Amino acid sequence: MPPSTMTKIMLALPPPMLQYAANLISFYFQHVRPHQAMVRKHVRRLILLVFLLNFKSLPGVFHAKMGLRIAAVQLYSIRHRQQFRIKPTDTSIVRERVWVDDLDLNFHFSNSSYGKNCDYARVKYVTSLLGPSVLPLHPMRRIAFALGGNQMWFRKEITLFQSYEIRTRLLTWNQKWFVIEHRMYTPASKGGKSNQTLCAIGISKFVLKYAGGSWKNKTIPFLDALEMVGHDVTELRALEARSENGNVVLWPKEQLEFKSFEGWTDRAAAVGNALDLCETMLLQE
Repeated sequence: MPPSTMTKIMLALPPPMLQYAANLISFYFQHVRPHQAMVRKHVRRLILLVFLLNFKSLPGVFHAKMGLRIAAVQLYSIRHRQQFRIKPTDTSIVRERVWVDDLDLNFHFSNSSYGKNCDYARVKYVTSLLGPSVLPLHPMRRIAFALGGNQMWFRKEITLFQSYEIRTRLLTWNQKWFVIEHRMYTPASKGGKSNQTLCAIGISKFVLKYAGGSWKNKTIPFLDALEMVGHDVTELRALEARSENGNVVLWPKEQLEFKSFEGWTDRAAAVGNALDLCETMLLQE
């Protein structure tokens, strides 16, 4: 805008407003402009701090962390010359820490963050169990896996910067689905005054499909997939043969009950125990 026009606008202002504008301009030149360099420096530091506190939500970080866990499975396969890292009865463990972007409005681990971080546990368990045969873009890929449903129950909160671990194990399976369990624990206190705390339990069901060839997208029974990658499933076949309804439960019923989840809502009480839920999930198409 030409100066002459600006001058006309300023002169057209009422005297009080003109005085107010003059005071603002004077304040800027006396107090703000001399400190612009310092303000810019602190703003840059603030932006960097925000990025660091929310780095888990930055674009690509989720996939990078997932890729590192998949790469670890591949390196193990190459080093030990076997396709799988764990046996069907083993437990897979993922360790994480709560950051600012994991919090909800109550400033503790949000319900959506449980599911997001259980994704790491799910992928690590399935890839460790079936190896490179389920890795995307891998030349040895023969099996595709897909999540068919999941449930989560919360018992204790996990607070900011607190570390926790997710323990994942196989619970049950039938000819179409297999179900795994996630248990989230916070560590014991350093002084040994308290034991590990069970904070949540999650259950996920998966289906396995042929990844290519004329059988692409056809369902692979769980034990057949284990045999394809070299697992010895003799004992699991015996369990399957003794099952009455085709739903095989790997662990005794008393180990599956949520004994430490007393006093919960009616919905949780109606579920009863993990065995009943597993059978319900397995029957769902």
